[in-house]
Amino acid sequence: MHLRRVLKSSPQDLWLDTLRRTRGPEHDTLVYWMLGQTECDFAIAVHAFYRSDPVLHLDDPKPLPLRPGPSDLFALVLLNWDTGSYRTHRVQVEPLDADPRAIARTKQKLMAHPQGSLPFKIPQRFLEPTGGAPIKVPPHLQPNEVSHLWSIFSELGLQVDANPPGFVRRVARAKALFQRFSAIGRRA
Repeated sequence: MHLRRVLKSSPQDLWLDTLRRTRGPEHDTLVYWMLGQTECDFAIAVHAFYRSDPVLHLDDPKPLPLRPGPSDLFALVLLNWDTGSYRTHRVQVEPLDADPRAIARTKQKLMAHPQGSLPFKIPQRFLEPTGGAPIKVPPHLQPNEVSHLWSIFSELGLQVDANPPGFVRRVARAKALFQRFSAIGRRA
């Protein structure tokens, strides 16, 4: 709930940064929440779409559920697109969000299905996700640099530095440097 409150009043850049920090199915409820918000950017939808492995759905095409849950991100993205969601595209889709190989495999699998034979439609826009500006998270919203955000992200298991920002992190980095130079000195 704390993270949702932070995201609700934050730019979409932080949303995409947060999405990139998720680790897997354990964070699908957070992704599901993002996709259900009216302000959700196209780049976030594309990231979630390719995260859901569209090739798997093209290999075994099934009708989309009417009410997709957190484990049905593929269906949620496509159904929301059909209702007019994700039309705002301020943030750039990068290879980290939609791997060019995944896009190529999806296009290839789509060519194997005759027009109209699938129980769902993948929009052309998802196959050529261009546009938007590079991600730019403001310094006061960077989870690795702001202690209250770091604690929220860390508690949820999102990818952040192992140590909190501030003195503790500086001490940990100094120890790591000292250990690295000690190891080099022992080899010499």
